[in-house]
Amino acid sequence: MVIRNLVIALFMLSLTLLTYDSLPYINFSVYRPISMFPMFLASILLLFTDFRFKKWDIFLLVFVMYSIGHSMIVATINGDIASSVSHIITLLFGLSMYRVSVYAAEQAKEDPEIRKSIAKCIAIAFIPPLAAGFLQLFDAFFVRNGFSGVFTGLFADKVYLRRIQMLSGEPSWAAIHMLSGGLIMFFLHKQGFRKQLLLLVATMLLMVLSFSAYAYSVLLTALVIYVLITNKNRGRMLVVLAACAFVVVVGVPYLIETFKVSGYFTQRFQFNFDQLINNDNSFFVRLVFPAIGFMEFARHPIFGVGGGFYYTEVASLLQQHFSSGLKFSEVYDLVFIDPYSATSRNMVSKVFAEEGLIGVILFGGFLVSIFRSCGANSYSKFAFALCISLVMNFDSYAFLDFWLLFGFIRGGGFETEAIRTGMPVRLPVRAKGPIPPVRPIYSEWRRRA
Repeated sequence: MVIRNLVIALFMLSLTLLTYDSLPYINFSVYRPISMFPMFLASILLLFTDFRFKKWDIFLLVFVMYSIGHSMIVATINGDIASSVSHIITLLFGLSMYRVSVYAAEQAKEDPEIRKSIAKCIAIAFIPPLAAGFLQLFDAFFVRNGFSGVFTGLFADKVYLRRIQMLSGEPSWAAIHMLSGGLIMFFLHKQGFRKQLLLLVATMLLMVLSFSAYAYSVLLTALVIYVLITNKNRGRMLVVLAACAFVVVVGVPYLIETFKVSGYFTQRFQFNFDQLINNDNSFFVRLVFPAIGFMEFARHPIFGVGGGFYYTEVASLLQQHFSSGLKFSEVYDLVFIDPYSATSRNMVSKVFAEEGLIGVILFGGFLVSIFRSCGANSYSKFAFALCISLVMNFDSYAFLDFWLLFGFIRGGGFETEAIRTGMPVRLPVRAKGPIPPVRPIYSEWRRRA
């Protein structure tokens, strides 16, 4: 029981720190969510409990073992141990986050007090970042002098002028937290935690006003996937999808014009592909680098280039097929100055490029098993669709939101049935004998082993 409580406490700490992903005081990588450290410690403590991976998690476990072994072999051949070690660390952290999230979801399903604690931790995790986000919003639209950056810089390694990044290192990471956190808030609200509604409204409002093309793209993609994989409320979801698309295509450009929002990101809502690919550095990287990953897969279809070694062929492929992008400083630096930092910016592309067909089959098997765990639960299905959408611009295996939602799906954290508390349940039992009882006799609900 002590170990179990420690694991739950560490999980709650991770939830509380969910939105802090790039503290300036800990500089070991670009994406460094502080939450992964309590998760990793909790995963170690789980070794002293009776928790075991689920049956179909074998796909994930074999994928991790294959990826680690393959990466070490490639590292020996290329003489680059550092890239392999970095890759292995992110894999182990990702596996730890998933494992702990599954366990916590299982416990929350049985214990209403844990679900109450989750609601409190989500509130604590989002209130300060949302406050920072609205401060950035006021700065970007009205004051326009960057005063909010002083506060933001205490929590984020990089501060963006006139962008809504909350307390994250990137505006797109802030969008990820708002989407995944918003789903959890909505679920908790529907389960009776009424105070989550105000938090949810603030989160959705800030997400819309962030003018994040990434956030809008992820949400629309998730809605499309959800419509395709569910039969329940399909007509209603098509209406929601159409409304969201209308807001992005018509409403957002109107707001940008009304509030006189300025910045390179506003050009994305003119929907001019040629202009974006030739003038928007971020758009070029998000589009071309995943494409390079699939080109690497075409060159190495069976095994891939090895975990952590996506960068090895980026320079040659980019100069051969996308040389126009060298005018962007970020692209130039990744080709000629710091090639080891080049990543696919897309987890699907990363798996294809680095793990080859073998890795794709294993990781794909894990995704199919997660989808089957959704059953008929609409929350789980949307969480699955959201996870698939989130990785369109994210490729780290230490992706906290990704594993958190998948863990909740696998562990039944989104189940909407009444929580079993072990308290007596009023179930009438027919009494034996010819005379019916004056009062109904009640039996106690017995907990299943």
